[in-house]
Amino acid sequence: MDLNEAIEFLRNNQPLVDDSVLEDETIKKYDEVRKFFLSNPDPSCVPLLLNSFGNGDGFGVYQLIEDVIVKFDNELVLPHLINALDSEHKSVRYWNAQIASSFPDTILIEPLIKLLEEKDSDIRYASITALSQIDEESIIEKMKDILKKEDDKDIIELIHEHLEVENDE
Repeated sequence: MDLNEAIEFLRNNQPLVDDSVLEDETIKKYDEVRKFFLSNPDPSCVPLLLNSFGNGDGFGVYQLIEDVIVKFDNELVLPHLINALDSEHKSVRYWNAQIASSFPDTILIEPLIKLLEEKDSDIRYASITALSQIDEESIIEKMKDILKKEDDKDIIELIHEHLEVENDE
């Protein structure tokens, strides 16, 4: 595999298809692309990888994409991460909320807060997790506001854990 082949594959899979129709050959190729960029980091892969997530977990490969993304500086990743957090594809928003935890920056607060309006509790949970990594005092008040509206017990528990940690510091 070379750079052109890896980039072409990603361009043709924005995002990948749902796991229910994802062919074994395609996910193997996707994993090869991931491994290529892990060994050969190239900035051009960042927006393509961040927008490549189809519905499901990519048979365990999607969670490994973060290993590639963290090889790059915040300055490169953050603008693409912000765009991906606003994707029309729920799966892209979800996986990028997960990745946002590794890039704690105040510039992500508003895009992550916006995801708290999602019906999908997994997206809300990932957003809370990412927000809790950002060292910004205003997040405490935002978390308290979220508690007033949230009805998912796991998310409520996660927020309480974050608020307890903040109170201990």
